[in-house]
Amino acid sequence: MELLVSTPHNAFLFKMLAVSLAVAVLPACTTVKVDMPELQTVLPGQMDAASPRAPGTPMADLANWWQTLDDPVLTGFIDEGLKNNTDVRVALARVKEARAYLGVAESTYYPTVEASAGAGRTRQNTPVPIQNQIQMPADLPIPMPQVDTQPSTSLGNTHGFGLNAVWEVDIFGARHSEAEMVRQLMFGAQEQQHGAQLLVASDIASRYFEARGAERRLILLQQGVTVARRLHQYAQGRFKAGQTTASEVDRAALQVDYTESQIEPLKALLQSHIRRIAVLMGRAPETLTALPTQPTSLRLPTALPEVMPSDVLERRPDVRGAARKVRSQAAKLGSAKAELFPKFYIGFGALAGRMHPDAIEGSNFSVQSLGVGMRLPLLEGGRIRANIAVNQAQLEGVAAQYEQAVLTALEDVENAFTAKKAFDARYDKLSNSARLARKVAEHKQSLFVAGQELLQPALEAEATALQREDETIQGDVSRALYTVLLYKALGGGWSAQRDAWPLPVAKPAMALASPPMPAGMEGL
Repeated sequence: MELLVSTPHNAFLFKMLAVSLAVAVLPACTTVKVDMPELQTVLPGQMDAASPRAPGTPMADLANWWQTLDDPVLTGFIDEGLKNNTDVRVALARVKEARAYLGVAESTYYPTVEASAGAGRTRQNTPVPIQNQIQMPADLPIPMPQVDTQPSTSLGNTHGFGLNAVWEVDIFGARHSEAEMVRQLMFGAQEQQHGAQLLVASDIASRYFEARGAERRLILLQQGVTVARRLHQYAQGRFKAGQTTASEVDRAALQVDYTESQIEPLKALLQSHIRRIAVLMGRAPETLTALPTQPTSLRLPTALPEVMPSDVLERRPDVRGAARKVRSQAAKLGSAKAELFPKFYIGFGALAGRMHPDAIEGSNFSVQSLGVGMRLPLLEGGRIRANIAVNQAQLEGVAAQYEQAVLTALEDVENAFTAKKAFDARYDKLSNSARLARKVAEHKQSLFVAGQELLQPALEAEATALQREDETIQGDVSRALYTVLLYKALGGGWSAQRDAWPLPVAKPAMALASPPMPAGMEGL
């Protein structure tokens, strides 16, 4: 490449370079400001149904909460589901997509450099006076034109290459605002992934508890069928002996049919839970037909977590995701406001090559350029300010959605704690009732064996005891389901988002807290 050697031209380039460097090192302005909306609802100091956490005491670690249930089968199912579940994989793919978009947005921070090269054959037309080629009669009445020409053609080869660079100096933060918008959307996608993981873990646990409960109920139903058949046989024997009526026999047969009718639907329900567990783990439903053998009783934690409202907002993926939307929209509003201000550019270009006509000796050529530019909107029909108004309204909307997510989260936690305590109390009553019914059945059986009681009261007491035990199992499953619901309401185990952008913690009558922003975005 041949450089220009003209002194005046080089002086111009040096001046342009000095101006470009001055533009590049201008400090970032703080003109673009975005005020975060304030919460309209005053949050409570503590929960009503949950026990308050002592000041300075960290909240219990809920990561992998299912491991506290001490069930290796359930732990294995959930671990497999978190790896292979399709919803989790879709959410993870969206996180990867968001990260890629962030790379695209951040690429605008840097200059764009392009290289080019080419070669071709050129036809050049050279004007030649006509009278120099054609002799006309001197006495022609029409005067000879002196300027008319006809082309003379020459062919030649040309090849060259070039380099172009353009850089927009983001003085007012428009490009940083756009990148921040995408960054917050990426964090929001991560919260959606955490939400998908939370749903998968809670769904697998709920289906597992219901399946275990169905297994235990089937065992009791088989025992109930045996008792009902014995009652039917006993009624038939008494009828043949003339000691009872036919209606008593029919009543006993009715009880046999009713008890047997519950078996197949319960088996179908059990299989539906097992198939659903397989699908939640990312398997085909046919690959899991039965649950591994486990102890018959469910092991649930006895102590409930101590929770403050701020704990809920820091842990819930939906609340954290709503906060990310607020941040993203605030950054988008900052980008819209930056459109009111000028944009500055630095450009550089270089081109070099060689021209070689067929008839004459070839020559080299080269061109270099360096410059700065500015674009400032002067007349755009109010488009920019209308766009700012649109984004401002959208910011107010997502802020209201964030507040709604906060209130819904607190409601979910309060309801989950209330229901958990209620169903724990119900289970205690059902367990006591089942123990008393079993005690009565054993007493009736001992009286029958001693010859002091008939068989029918003993069998009826046994049937009642089995019914109370079935109700206890259902109560045990219910309290297990509400235990899962409580962990789900608290946000599960993905609360620690280790990034440099802490989430806002809502406080009474205070604005959403905002993290430090890049230069040119203060106020976001």
